[in-house]
Amino acid sequence: MQWSHIKTLFILSFLVLNVYLLFQFMDKQEDMDFPELEVSDMNLDEELDQENITVSADIDFEVPELSYISSSQKEFSRSEISDLNDIEDIEAEKSMDNKLLTAEFDSPLEIPENLERGDLSDLVSPYVLNASEFSFGTWNHDLNIIVFFQNKEDYPIYLNQHAMLTFYVNDDREITHYTQTMIGDANTQGSADLNAPMIAIGSLYHNRFLNAEEDVTDVTYGYYSRIDEEGEGTQVFAPTYKITVDDERDYFVNAAESFTYPGDYTEYLTSMLDENYLQKLNAMSEEDEQIADDLISMMEDKIAPFRSDESE
Repeated sequence: MQWSHIKTLFILSFLVLNVYLLFQFMDKQEDMDFPELEVSDMNLDEELDQENITVSADIDFEVPELSYISSSQKEFSRSEISDLNDIEDIEAEKSMDNKLLTAEFDSPLEIPENLERGDLSDLVSPYVLNASEFSFGTWNHDLNIIVFFQNKEDYPIYLNQHAMLTFYVNDDREITHYTQTMIGDANTQGSADLNAPMIAIGSLYHNRFLNAEEDVTDVTYGYYSRIDEEGEGTQVFAPTYKITVDDERDYFVNAAESFTYPGDYTEYLTSMLDENYLQKLNAMSEEDEQIADDLISMMEDKIAPFRSDESE
């Protein structure tokens, strides 16, 4: 009997001890979790300061009310090509599927030294269809190509081969040709709660695109395609921050979902010309379109050093 009582006391003692230890563990876990939550919510400024990362860009602006939009690619009409051909010093044609407009200058259009972005738009707009719908994007010096992005809802659509005005420059700073694609009317896809600019910068930092000693020099808004551009059907475009680092690298950060895309212009433009535009131009060439032949030769020369199969 005595041993039975002793065994029962041992069991009860261990049970009480286990309950006590469980509560102690839970208290300790709460103590450990609380500062961890503080760290995750710790203001980004401290993290950036530790890496000596600065933000010289103006980010103290009201976030605009942008929605997702969708649109399909425009087909150019015969009358639009005819209107362009009525302009002096330019000849225009369109691809077999009517979705790529090509133009050639009778005499190359010279780009003056130290020309400002706004002046560049003024220089080319007399020769372009719907020029007011496009804004300057970049001058890619690897390929010597000037890119204008089509605007929708007053904001540019970044790096989309179906909404781009592309000027091809020779070694003498002269524009010899351009190609143009456009999307049609945009349909809104409901409202979206957009992150503040600093949240987008934090996403860039936490995805390791923003490194020590670097400076965020510009932050602007626009649209970026949420899906791959395979095919030419309807595309959906998301509100997107374009974040520039050290005045030389661009990144695109989805303003609602924080997906981040590096802006490798050379890679994108090479792929665009190689896998889309050249196919359309080759089809035009079979119909003895002279502009197509000239553009094919010029594009091949520009992208040859950057084709992935030749760089391996």
